[in-house]
Amino acid sequence: MTHRILKTTLAALTLSATASMADIQTVIIEDPYGTQAMHSCNLLAEQEGAAGRGSIRNVSYGLYECSYDVPPQRNITIEVMPLLHVAQARPVCRSSADQRGGRWTGDWQGNGAFAPGTCTIRVPA
Repeated sequence: MTHRILKTTLAALTLSATASMADIQTVIIEDPYGTQAMHSCNLLAEQEGAAGRGSIRNVSYGLYECSYDVPPQRNITIEVMPLLHVAQARPVCRSSADQRGGRWTGDWQGNGAFAPGTCTIRVPA
């Protein structure tokens, strides 16, 4: 089964005791029955660090709109030990992101055996 995912981002104002910006991610998922769309929506919400589960809405036959709230985040680049390959970067960058309360984006740069490497992580704004 194939399904396509189209992603857009909207900014919404969350009203509470203090107003803060939250991103509402909207994704179009193609699935003839909808069961896979709900599962894919929840997986996407979890991967993006959403506070809750995703919700789907039938847009057309076989097309579902998935929406979920993502807390405000920003990307930062941190220096770590020298990195030579992705197998070395993966545990180092994930550990560094966990220590800062963030999530590794998968981006890293190795600067040779004697220079520090860098990891890009997403942290709460």
